[in-house]
Amino acid sequence: METLKSGVYRIVSWSGAGGPEARVLTAGEDGVTVTAPGGAPERAQEFRVEVGEDGGYAIQIPARIFPSRSLSYKEPEKGERVIMGPLSDFPTREWKIEPAPQRPLPIPYFIRVPDKDLQLAVSPKMIFPPELELVPSDFDLQNAWALEWVETD
Repeated sequence: METLKSGVYRIVSWSGAGGPEARVLTAGEDGVTVTAPGGAPERAQEFRVEVGEDGGYAIQIPARIFPSRSLSYKEPEKGERVIMGPLSDFPTREWKIEPAPQRPLPIPYFIRVPDKDLQLAVSPKMIFPPELELVPSDFDLQNAWALEWVETD
């Protein structure tokens, strides 16, 4: 099983990883959205992924600023918007990140809510820039993400 190590990543929609349809998880003034690569400052498209003791993952926004905020949601419910957790979000919201069973390259991952049948996906709502929401878990690669390691100093 592919496991991730703690570090800084660019999180890209797998369906367009490296292609013209790529959409990158982006932290902005209006919250967390997806934009085209280079559609926002580089730092806004870098996230620190921390492996927890129990195998969960915290996704910190932005990667190099303290105190950081985490990828979060208010309630683990279908259709709930994914947000930047408040600075007081402690302990940090954790996610379950699992490789897709299809095993294409680059390896796609599903970012799931622990102990719930929900995962992170681009919202189908016609909003620009596209937001993220929680949807029922599945293995559709349209809802998968490529986590690209970012070299840091």
